[in-house]
Amino acid sequence: HAENDENRRAIACLERAAERDPYSPESLLALGVSYVNELDHGRALRVLRDWITHNPGYAGMELGPGPATATADGRGGSGEREQQEEALDELKSLLRRAMEHSPSDSSEALEALGVVCNVSREYDEAVSALESATASRPDDYTLWNRLGATLANAGRSDEALPNYRRALGLKPKYARAWLNLAISHSNLRNYDEAARCYLQALSLSPGAHHVWGYLRIALTCAERWELLPAAASRDLGAFEEHFDFVRY
Repeated sequence: HAENDENRRAIACLERAAERDPYSPESLLALGVSYVNELDHGRALRVLRDWITHNPGYAGMELGPGPATATADGRGGSGEREQQEEALDELKSLLRRAMEHSPSDSSEALEALGVVCNVSREYDEAVSALESATASRPDDYTLWNRLGATLANAGRSDEALPNYRRALGLKPKYARAWLNLAISHSNLRNYDEAARCYLQALSLSPGAHHVWGYLRIALTCAERWELLPAAASRDLGAFEEHFDFVRY
């Protein structure tokens, strides 16, 4: 579900997986990332800290005090925001200690640090962490997509494009990377190419209904008025003669 840009379904599955095995590092890291994608930063921080504290690879590492408690959705008044900032600082410190504790196997900690720095909008540090992670795991398409998304979040959409293409070279049917590629093309005002990528994402993930809204915006910006009725009726087949994408 996460790869098809269906975060809520992914979260439901990962929450069940974490309930069955609260010490699964794979489930906890994936769940934390999904919470970030849904802007649920409070839960993301707590789950990512659990990923460290429950990870057997970091057994024996000094953990320090627990993070301040943030609101469930990571939002609220100034007091809650201060608590979240404290939690972010504590979690980043914990991740750095994890990398020092196990420097030969730090790619997942680097990935988690990249996710956390996205939450705190420290994009340069996030990019640096994710670039280091991709150097260790060059065949991990999710990492290339995450690096691209971080560059895009930093307003560097032109630099994001080759990272999305690297992800798609590793996994051509990766719907989330197609969607992110489309968003970056939209940011760069390449609206026809954005529309093509949105259509490819929809072909791969028909349940991602929100993408139709993005497509309508791209078509409007490209002044493709004649195609707006097809987008309104969600008729994917009507676009085949206008754009080069693969139907599944």
